[in-house]
Amino acid sequence: MALKQDVQAIKERVDLISLVSRYVTLTKSGSSHKGRCPFHKDDTPSFMVNGEKGLWHCFGCGEGGDLFAFLMKIERLTFIEAAQRLADEAGVSLSSSREDGEREKLRAVVAAVAEHYAANLGDTRQGAGARAYLESRGFDEAAWKRYGLGYALSGWDNVKRAFGGRFGQDALLQAGFLVEGEKGTYDRFRDRTMFPIYDVSGRPIAFGGRAFEGEPKYLNSPTTPLFDKSRFLYGLHWARDAMRDARCAILVEGYTDVLTLHQAGLANVVGSMGTSLTQGQADLLGRLVEEVVIAYDRDTAGGAGAVRGMQILRNSGLAVRVARLAEDEDPDSLVRKHGVDAMREAVRDAVPFHRFYLDALAAKHDPSSVVGKERVLAEARDFYRGVRSLPLQQEIARGIADLLDLPPEGVAHELAARPARRGADDPQGDETARARWGAEDDLLALLLRGDVDWTRVAAVASASDFSPAHRSIVEALANAPESPRISAWVVERLREQGHEAEAAVASYYALAPVEFADVERAFEDALDQAVRLPALERKLADVETRIRSAAAADDWEEWARLTREQQVLSLEKSSVAAERDARRGMHGRDKG
Repeated sequence: MALKQDVQAIKERVDLISLVSRYVTLTKSGSSHKGRCPFHKDDTPSFMVNGEKGLWHCFGCGEGGDLFAFLMKIERLTFIEAAQRLADEAGVSLSSSREDGEREKLRAVVAAVAEHYAANLGDTRQGAGARAYLESRGFDEAAWKRYGLGYALSGWDNVKRAFGGRFGQDALLQAGFLVEGEKGTYDRFRDRTMFPIYDVSGRPIAFGGRAFEGEPKYLNSPTTPLFDKSRFLYGLHWARDAMRDARCAILVEGYTDVLTLHQAGLANVVGSMGTSLTQGQADLLGRLVEEVVIAYDRDTAGGAGAVRGMQILRNSGLAVRVARLAEDEDPDSLVRKHGVDAMREAVRDAVPFHRFYLDALAAKHDPSSVVGKERVLAEARDFYRGVRSLPLQQEIARGIADLLDLPPEGVAHELAARPARRGADDPQGDETARARWGAEDDLLALLLRGDVDWTRVAAVASASDFSPAHRSIVEALANAPESPRISAWVVERLREQGHEAEAAVASYYALAPVEFADVERAFEDALDQAVRLPALERKLADVETRIRSAAAADDWEEWARLTREQQVLSLEKSSVAAERDARRGMHGRDKG
């Protein structure tokens, strides 16, 4: 397995432009190069490569990353295989002769720490909160032992002190238990309920940890010599035989979903550990089953990452259906509230994934209005183009034609057409993209392009002030060292953590061809719109609720104090908005 310093050495010696040019014809485009994407049918070049940043991104299909991600995807390699091939080319030694011995040592490290976490859960005073949480979810002591559940103590160096002398800090770092900080190493998992992730032989190789408060709520082990999140499914070693027998897998999102369903007797259940399903996971499922039933909660199932995962499964030759769960329901809560038969019924009544997607579009837009029809067509275009099966594309086109009361031939032509763009793959170049791009997008683009340093944002905001979809990116930015290639560092960090979809999003912002006439003004506008004003609005809403409560309790002293606080916040909000409007009035539009 390539060590971090080996990965950096490879990046320094292998030119990304030269690597990509072996597969794609590239032409110079400003500070980047562009060409037709090799990962989807790309009529108009939308594939951008920036050698200086060490990143590539397709603005058509959304794929992106660094040179390792490109080689892995185009040659269908694991990270280890891609690293070895690039290392050979760059003349970097990965010490492969020691690989087997190192892997066995890491297995011993992971097994020992798993026992440590399990002991913390059962025997320590600090583990009381984790025990109470698990019991509230229906997992008793027998379940803790059956599934190897545990608890990571709240200190910064418990694992480091307990195992550093026995195994050495390098082994703990390689196994993903320590994080390298400015002042040394510290424990990755702290004050979290721990869920071991097992290989197909039932050996622990990694962990997922659930926080009691703060972000991220769930934290997975990074990519290690033993674990690559993009190629594993949680619970597979328990579910494998049942999946083979049923020729069907029920795919859920989280650890507790898997465990609750297994406890209830549904044995062919595995977890994707997030909604961004990968090709590696699809290949794994394809070796065991013919059909996959997606059982995410309703909001998650309709998200872009989940839909892309469904397309990957379908394009891999699997039948894909989606279980329609009630609002605010997930598989874990459904079984605990209504019993396993309710889950069996949801699986039985699951609908084909494209039907689920079309129903979601119909609920989101008004298909009877002209504007609604236009929005459905614009939003469905990427979905349609992401499906490789011609018969399925025709069925999707017919379904949308029926929904919009339009001719099927015209709908198929519109879905297959590439949207008109103002400039070369400009995210502001069409109405749909302009509607999607907002202040938070501006802020992330400015940060990931290196136009603005994170410390300026950190003075007024934290990751929790950003939308959930972007928080892992923001957390990586917050921990990034000073570097002219900040975006490449963030993408690599996200990939190490198993956040493949987020890594692609980060590469998108780093390479997005959006120009700012005045970077400083654009930054202040984005900070006001995405952070300062929403924060003030949340504070005002909270104060207004407390004012009503004080009045209801006849606590007029508290009412007066809160009313003064409300006036101060309102003035501050007006001041921030006035400064923003003054900037806009003086300079006109942000972007050039």
